[in-house]
Amino acid sequence: MLYSQLPFSLKNTETRASKYLIFLKQLLRTKLIQLLPNKLHINHYKSILILHRKNLYLTTQKPLFNWNPYNTNYNPFYQVNLPITIITPIKIINYNLILFQFPKIDLNGNIIINGLKKTYISRFKRTDGFYFTTITIRGQIIYRIFLIFNYHFITIDFNSMTYKLQIWNGQNKIVVDFICFLHFWGCTNKDIISYSRYGNSFILSQILKQTYSNYDSIWSHSTSYCNNLISLTNIFSLNSNWNYLYKLKHPITPIFKDKLNNLFGSDIRNQLIFLSKDLINLLDLLFDFKFTPKSFPLNNNFGNQKLESIIDIIINQIPIIINKRLQNFINYIKINHSISLFNTTKFIPNFKELFMINPLIQYLDQINTLSEIMHKMKLTKINLKPTKDITLRDIKRSELGKLCLIDTNEGFNSGLIVYLPQNILQNKFGSLETPIKKLKSEDKNNFSDTLHSLNQEKTAIQLTKISTRKNLIFNNLNSVTIFKNLLDLKSNKNWLNSFLPQTSFFSLAENFIPFFFYNDPTRSLMGSKMQMQAVPLIYKQNANIITGNEQILSRKNSNLIYALQEGIVTYISSYKIIIRDLYNREVSYYLNTYKFSNQNTFQHNFPLVWVGERVTWGQLLAVNQDFIGSEFSIGNNLFVLYGSFLGYDFEDALIVNKTLINNNLFSSLHMDIYEIPFELSTNKCLEFTSNKIPKYSSYVKRNLNSFGFIKEGSKVIENDLLWAKCTFNKLKYTKESLQYFLFILFGSRLRNIKDTSLSIALGHSGRVVKIEMIIDKKLLNQTQYLKLRFFIIKQRLLEIGDKLWGRYGNKGVLAHIAHSADLPYTENGLYPDIITSSIGVPSRMNIGQLFETLIGLNCFYTNTRFWINNNLNSYFGANYLKILLYNYLKQGALLTGYNFNSYSTGKISFRDGRTGFPIKGACLFGCSLYMKLIHMIKDKIHYRTIGPYSSVIQQPIKGRSKKGGQRFGEMEVWALEAFGAAYNLKELLSIKSDDIQGRFNLQEYLLYNYNLTKSSIPEAFHLLMTELKGLALNIEAMTYSDENDQLRSIHTSFLPSK
Repeated sequence: MLYSQLPFSLKNTETRASKYLIFLKQLLRTKLIQLLPNKLHINHYKSILILHRKNLYLTTQKPLFNWNPYNTNYNPFYQVNLPITIITPIKIINYNLILFQFPKIDLNGNIIINGLKKTYISRFKRTDGFYFTTITIRGQIIYRIFLIFNYHFITIDFNSMTYKLQIWNGQNKIVVDFICFLHFWGCTNKDIISYSRYGNSFILSQILKQTYSNYDSIWSHSTSYCNNLISLTNIFSLNSNWNYLYKLKHPITPIFKDKLNNLFGSDIRNQLIFLSKDLINLLDLLFDFKFTPKSFPLNNNFGNQKLESIIDIIINQIPIIINKRLQNFINYIKINHSISLFNTTKFIPNFKELFMINPLIQYLDQINTLSEIMHKMKLTKINLKPTKDITLRDIKRSELGKLCLIDTNEGFNSGLIVYLPQNILQNKFGSLETPIKKLKSEDKNNFSDTLHSLNQEKTAIQLTKISTRKNLIFNNLNSVTIFKNLLDLKSNKNWLNSFLPQTSFFSLAENFIPFFFYNDPTRSLMGSKMQMQAVPLIYKQNANIITGNEQILSRKNSNLIYALQEGIVTYISSYKIIIRDLYNREVSYYLNTYKFSNQNTFQHNFPLVWVGERVTWGQLLAVNQDFIGSEFSIGNNLFVLYGSFLGYDFEDALIVNKTLINNNLFSSLHMDIYEIPFELSTNKCLEFTSNKIPKYSSYVKRNLNSFGFIKEGSKVIENDLLWAKCTFNKLKYTKESLQYFLFILFGSRLRNIKDTSLSIALGHSGRVVKIEMIIDKKLLNQTQYLKLRFFIIKQRLLEIGDKLWGRYGNKGVLAHIAHSADLPYTENGLYPDIITSSIGVPSRMNIGQLFETLIGLNCFYTNTRFWINNNLNSYFGANYLKILLYNYLKQGALLTGYNFNSYSTGKISFRDGRTGFPIKGACLFGCSLYMKLIHMIKDKIHYRTIGPYSSVIQQPIKGRSKKGGQRFGEMEVWALEAFGAAYNLKELLSIKSDDIQGRFNLQEYLLYNYNLTKSSIPEAFHLLMTELKGLALNIEAMTYSDENDQLRSIHTSFLPSK
């Protein structure tokens, strides 16, 4: 692994940190100076409030390097302070006014609110520039160009029938003739003809003649018309002193300038001036749009959009907050005649409420490292408008290389929530650019240039190569190219100058899937989604087949620890690494230990270096639980058999070998945190702890120390005490005589003892790894003076109902755990780890899944790993991968000695593990990578043998906290009906429901061996009959008599009693 930083990452540290520093140093200060007035008048001009805008400064609280995510009071923020002076008739007061507070954004792009990390889902917004459209008014076609810059909206209209050319501003309702506006700038008709490409055309001559003929009517209203010209010129001008031609200084945004250069080429134009020649060129564009409209990019071209960051949200809310803050300050002075308490916390506005309710600011998905990075690379095409255009879901050709072609949300938001590709770059204007490789450059392996969407239409880009086998003579590799937004097949390479690899079209999660181009795209989408939901395992392995992108994730991940300088490692422990650099300085790197994510998965850092090793700048020093070395690994290589086993493989169910559980191959760690405070209020006495607290058994208190709380390293199960604590409540008597009588009777004052102990919740267990004792020195919460926090790590083993999956969307629920002796085995004694149904492969067109299984078996035999390009056939011919697969299988056959049959590729004969007889036919057997999803059965289903019933409706109580059972719903009843489990169904609907008599009779039968009577009809059934009668439906039970061929009603014992 080369120790080099990858610049082509939108979420890399340098991009985020530089933008945030610019915001703190320049943007915020400039915005505040523009919004704040110099002075304000108070009390009918009796007092004056002077604002010292240029003396603004930021302050912040002391950073907490070891803050815990469970600390819900931790909200890092910046505070904007404004020095002000209040001049009254009596005295002059200098005061430091706190304008507002806004949350900090760390170097990883996260916002920490209430101790939990959040991230912002970027959305697209229109950039400054010019946009073309046509409208029809009274049968006349009007060609229109919109100019958007510096929050101004200018429109130029051209009527092709009346040759009327106007420029107008809809905000100020100003309409001016465009040629007259150019004359006002100092451009003569000769200048317009010489600079315009349509100088000798009939259409421009007609427009100039019409403007000349309309001058009489214009100068008849010269005063108002000149005011409109001056107002419109001030929109373009930096100052009120306007000049002419190239000496003009008119503001233009850098994005607008780049778009002009893209169409007209570079000029001597300064970045911040608007030349008259530019307006003449825009006039030419308007004529071009009339005659050749297809040559213009669409208004929804991806090059006309940029990403909105969280900095934009803060800037947009600043004007509202400042106006409200200053108005409240003036009203506060008028009412209270004092300013001493105005800077208290409850009066200071902050963005916390906005960040809590904004749907685009979400809790960070931290299931694993990949999910965290992909969550930050998520984008939305939806604006704040409620309408969702169906065309937003389409993939435009200008989005090639800018957005992932496959990765999106499933369901209603499909195509609206998208992801960035693996290689992407955001320029200083907020627009996205794609790194490309120059074919004619010396270094063809690295990216050498970037490509914008507007420049992409003028660049010939080679995508891939395809072998066309028409005959033996013309069998060559042709290049798939994109030029002018059209896909084509070219064999000539001389005119190609750029190459865009396949990884630039797909996200990082998609590029992790080997043989990606041999799968159904919907299954690839599921595979990428499930990679972001995979749980980090305790014991994991590197994948046998990789794509080479697994190490790239370590360079894009900012949670890992890299060396900041060259040096020698002098000390290593589980929490710290010390390096002595070239200047003989010791630099300490602290590792994250015993941390947990927003999804309660365990996070821990492990060092990769050793004492005495020489490290270079950028070298990886420590990784987290998702990596082995510098490679992303969250699964295990298992033997997979595609077949059937006792019917347990129905649909997508899996049969698992019990050795996986014995070896803890799919065991994961999760963390629970319990917190309990010491409280003191007016009606309570002090709380105290002791391990001799009554009411609890000695077994529950076995892990407590002498102070009454649990020891570190103790193994705890449900209902075990973590902290034995109680308090005394003062009893209030209505009469003092009663209190005096009780004192004489008992000899002491009676107290009400309340148990406030903390115990493990139901269904939870684990080991106590850490205990924190927190003392509030500032006494912010006066009722709590001490707080204890217990960190408990629990190990989740593989259970029936858990979900396992491969990288191709082939997920399945664990249905049966079988012993190795019962499973089929091969001739050389290999047992399958997983048995899955073979029907799921052809129905989902996962050919890449079979490739990984067969080549993975060869990797196991040869003890090698396979680094493969996803599109091998495009480079070496149509059948190259097939030939390579046969060669690998033949190599494995020579090493193991089993018979290789080229007509049934990869199929192996098996013997039954229970009898030892050969199984008829052969089955596909190989080695593939499997992982465990976070959707574990223990979080979903809970069961109990006995439990409480509701006193009103006599139904079993639901909910784990109430010791209730799992709800047995309609679909569960259908499952029992399908299996024919009539007795179970009868018990569930009668004695296990609200049949009180039947339940009591069953209890007597089990305890005292009484006779078991028939169960009666439950009350729920009587209620159903009553509700059906309300619908005018009468249901009766009838019996048939063979003697007189008559039906007889038995409704007296069937219907509910009155």
